[in-house]
Amino acid sequence: MIFNFRVICMARQPKTIVLPDLPQGQSALIARVDDGLTELLEIGFVPGVPVRPMHSGLGGDPRVYELEGTLVALRRTAARHIHVTLPDAGAREGD
Repeated sequence: MIFNFRVICMARQPKTIVLPDLPQGQSALIARVDDGLTELLEIGFVPGVPVRPMHSGLGGDPRVYELEGTLVALRRTAARHIHVTLPDAGAREGD
């Protein structure tokens, strides 16, 4: 019997979640915004920009997000169209 085992190295895909699922105070990078939502791009939700949920209104809606020093309030229905990449748990800050 002959066994040929190949090790396939696949780049680890970063975990992405929708913006409302990001815990308060945790930073993430915007990965993408759903197609057709240019309004979100125009107010600063651009791929590659760091975003951090700050605080929210009563009942959790709307929620305030910090984008490059600017605070923007967004309802959950709109924030569901923004996908963010969580920072790598193994990476150290400053690297």
